[in-house]
Amino acid sequence: MPITRQVKNIMVPIKEYPVVDEGATVLEAVMRLRDSFHKMDGTWYGFQSLMVLNEKGELTGILTLRSLLVALRQREFIEHILNGDPTGLFFTPHLIKDTKITVGKIMRPINLVTVQEDDTIMEALLKIIKYKINSLPVLSGTMPVGVVRTIDLFWFVGELLE
Repeated sequence: MPITRQVKNIMVPIKEYPVVDEGATVLEAVMRLRDSFHKMDGTWYGFQSLMVLNEKGELTGILTLRSLLVALRQREFIEHILNGDPTGLFFTPHLIKDTKITVGKIMRPINLVTVQEDDTIMEALLKIIKYKINSLPVLSGTMPVGVVRTIDLFWFVGELLE
C-alpha cells in the first residue's frame, strides 16, 4: 500500500544532488546550481536547492534558489547605490563587506526540518506542508543520503488518489 512506502523509495540520492561547502560564496553556489540544469526536448530541468556540507561532509543546511536570489538582489542593490543615488554612500562600507556572503550565512540550517530515510512518505509530505518548504533533506542517522522534493511527492499523492 502506498501509505506505508518509505522516503528512501522516492528520494533523490545525495550523490545525484548538487552540494556545496558552507564556506563557499554565493557566486560559487549559483554556479554549482546552474551546472545541475540541463535541457531536454526544449525544456530545462534541474534542482532548485543545494545541500550544504561542512568540512567533515556532514549536512549543515540547505540553500534554496530563493535564498540565492535574495542574496544576488542585495548585490544588485549595492551596484545601484554605487552608480546612482549618492545617499547610498553612507551605507557603502557595510554593504561592500556583505558582497562576499558565504553560503553558511544564508542557508536554512538543517536542524530545522529533516526526515529519516525509513520514515514514511506521508510523514515527509506532512513536514513539507507544515513547514512550507520545497526540499526536505533525508538522513540516515546523522548523515545525508538524499532529498525529497515537492515534485517527488506529487507522484505519491497521485497514487493515493487512484
